[in-house]
Amino acid sequence: MRETAAELAELQALIDRSLAATGAHMRAIVHPDKYALNAKQVVKLLDGMKTVAVAAPAPNGDPLVAPMDGWFVHGKFYFSSSGDAVRIRGLRKRSRASIAYFEGERFLINAHGHAELMFKNHPEVAEIDAIFRDHYGSSGFDWSDEGVYVRLDADRFYTYSRTPESFET
Repeated sequence: MRETAAELAELQALIDRSLAATGAHMRAIVHPDKYALNAKQVVKLLDGMKTVAVAAPAPNGDPLVAPMDGWFVHGKFYFSSSGDAVRIRGLRKRSRASIAYFEGERFLINAHGHAELMFKNHPEVAEIDAIFRDHYGSSGFDWSDEGVYVRLDADRFYTYSRTPESFET
């Protein structure tokens, strides 16, 4: 866990805002007052590398979903790719993406927002690059001349579990 108290509070506020803004149909399904996971539970569930489903546009706008190695650091999702990958070329044109992480019906975490492309010269790339280097023994920048990390700056963040009390807080 790398989240500060302020980052946890910011994530909790985002979760609360997102769930409060759900429509009647979604609210009837997820019952946010009963089945939402809180920020501390989310951070614990997302500790370490997780295989997440990333949805991003192709250059022509078609939706693409694929599994990616994802990291949740400071309350935000990250993944890496090559700058010439189809999804990155699509994100250059339309920088919106979604990430989902779930385990059957046990829980769901779903985030939507702006995808920030972080190339070598990005001022905030050092920490995530070090995490990748520590885990994989190499960097996203070693795999491709145009390696890139992507940070999802979520503006919607949904959580769900039929048994939220079964998760550590």
